[in-house]
Amino acid sequence: MQRFLNFLKDITTLKTVWIDKGQGKWIVKKRMHPVLRGLFWVMAVSVGVGAYINFSSLNEIHKADAQPDPVISARVREPEKLVTLPVTQPVQPEPEKQETLAIPLKAAPKPDPILKPAIKKGGDIFERPEKLLAPRKNNDDYRIVINKSKFLLTLYKGDEIVRQYSIATGRNPGDKQRVGDNRTPTGNFKIVSIEPSSTWKHDFGDGKGKISGAYGPWFLRLDAKGWKGIGIHGTHDPDSRGTRATEGCIRLSNEDISELRRFAYRNMPVTIREN
Repeated sequence: MQRFLNFLKDITTLKTVWIDKGQGKWIVKKRMHPVLRGLFWVMAVSVGVGAYINFSSLNEIHKADAQPDPVISARVREPEKLVTLPVTQPVQPEPEKQETLAIPLKAAPKPDPILKPAIKKGGDIFERPEKLLAPRKNNDDYRIVINKSKFLLTLYKGDEIVRQYSIATGRNPGDKQRVGDNRTPTGNFKIVSIEPSSTWKHDFGDGKGKISGAYGPWFLRLDAKGWKGIGIHGTHDPDSRGTRATEGCIRLSNEDISELRRFAYRNMPVTIREN
């Protein structure tokens, strides 16, 4: 009996859950026990199905009551006589109306924003970035290998080299040991999300305050085995490439990250090694 009472208490108690919002931000939420949430969903679906069945039944009854008298319909329906025109008034096509059927150039489909971004003063602004967050198709053979000692990111398709980019890595050498050690982790990872970051700001602790465009136009977030906020992104300081300059991320120029974004997809393999 005591175990049953403990179970009831457990499923009726709200659980505290911490959620990672990116950029080192966390929020806390209260959530119900999975069993209680499941019961609520079953009840909601049952009520919805019942309402749908009742609505369908009422709709069928309404349609049956609204059927017109077949005798009256047969007596008033004479479409042939209504559309017949006199022989002396031939129907001529109007050229003006035909011209309105032409599709204007503005109605042509817009180019893929991945291939043709709209470049504006102050940074790269991409059209409809939300459509770029889905996994890319037919790119499963692409992978990324990062050599920290050579400050080099190589994009492969199978065993063939597709692109190579100069990068900046963590300020301190070696594998990451703790939060804030300014090291880039090594190992085999994957891209878990592709996020537009042109509006993000960051304070590097150098007395200059928050820097606009610190992450460039794109942030390719990695599942860095417990380390939060590790990714491949652009920069406001492209001259830092070829050096140890970051807090742990891999930094490319904005042009290079925009090009790499064309090949990237969720779950894309990323290998980071020392040499």
